[in-house]
Amino acid sequence: MNKILIQIISLLLLLLSLGCSREEPQYLTDIRIETIMPHGIKAEIKYASKEVVLYNQTSTHKFETDADGALIVPELIPDVYTINTCWELTGEQYKELVAETIFLEDNAKVLITATLTNVPIYDSKDVVILLESLILKDLVISKVYYSGTKDDMNRNYIVDQFVEIFNNSDDTVFLDGKYLALGESKSPPAFLASDNPDYIYTRQICMFPGNGNDYPVYPGKSVVIAARSARDHTTSAANSVDLSAADFEVKDTDGMGNPAIKALPMYSSSTSLKFFNLITGGPNAVFLFETDENVLEWPEFYTPGSSTGERFRRVPIETVTDGVEILKNEAANGPNIDLKRLQNSIDAGFATISATSGYVNESVERKVCRIGDGRVYLQDTNNSIEDFVLISGSKPKDYENPQLLNLE
Repeated sequence: MNKILIQIISLLLLLLSLGCSREEPQYLTDIRIETIMPHGIKAEIKYASKEVVLYNQTSTHKFETDADGALIVPELIPDVYTINTCWELTGEQYKELVAETIFLEDNAKVLITATLTNVPIYDSKDVVILLESLILKDLVISKVYYSGTKDDMNRNYIVDQFVEIFNNSDDTVFLDGKYLALGESKSPPAFLASDNPDYIYTRQICMFPGNGNDYPVYPGKSVVIAARSARDHTTSAANSVDLSAADFEVKDTDGMGNPAIKALPMYSSSTSLKFFNLITGGPNAVFLFETDENVLEWPEFYTPGSSTGERFRRVPIETVTDGVEILKNEAANGPNIDLKRLQNSIDAGFATISATSGYVNESVERKVCRIGDGRVYLQDTNNSIEDFVLISGSKPKDYENPQLLNLE
């Protein structure tokens, strides 16, 4: 009996010893987190007094940045963390922060934000957060399918081009009276953005019909504009697109082309073409603008040094609400950013397809930056290099393509 009692006491002492010897978690101390403001923000603006959240599967830690936009994490268990921060501003507030003048509605929503996933923090080295600006305008150009493709007889096929416009806001927006435009596409360019900081020179302008509230675009929804022909093009080119349910077709009047599709007539054009003349290999400077002025009273200009030929109507950049610079992919050196038609305040970058002349069934499409409340939000940093991706096999109104998801 005594032997059994001794064994029990020994076991209890062993367990007690193990419990006492268990090591406390080893904390990292004084981890410094710095923030770098997005490109274009004035140098004196800091990410001050903003919440930064670090979390993993077991814990969440919240901190606030100091006057310099930095913070010190006093102690943290070594692990892999997600770091998230967001500063929400109105368009009016954001315009006060940027170095260049931009056209942005005062009630627009802008996010200065960053999300870093799978950040290993196993020592006390500094962490740097690169912030980006997400300008959640109401209407943005979300897809431009301009390359065309090959039909079932392996011939060039270009009548399937389309442009898509997406409502990135949380409110219903009406297209009525707004304008879709295409910049000049001379080679070499007739009116470079670098030489014309205040205006875009257009080859074609279309004006959406309606009396103010006839053509709504609901939050998270889009409209498709068939540039040439609103029909199911897969019947002629199997890898093309079905535009039979497009919302608009660029044509003179209702009843022409596909009679079931509303006409988007050409309002101003430097050519006699009645379709939206997207160039299969680029360049294509596509943009939206709004004005209460009579656009037909805005001046037109010949190519510099010429007094004949095409004339290009001049659009003030302060009327432009969104734009996508599409450059030609030159065979020797790729896209030449010096040939931009859109100013950096409208698009600081550019998009392009892989081919030099088109016919490859490729489009440029805006990334998804956030999913919430049953809808998607699209990325808009005013830089198409960051905001757009090259898609092979475009599908109108489809935002579930994994290549569009920019959520990491």
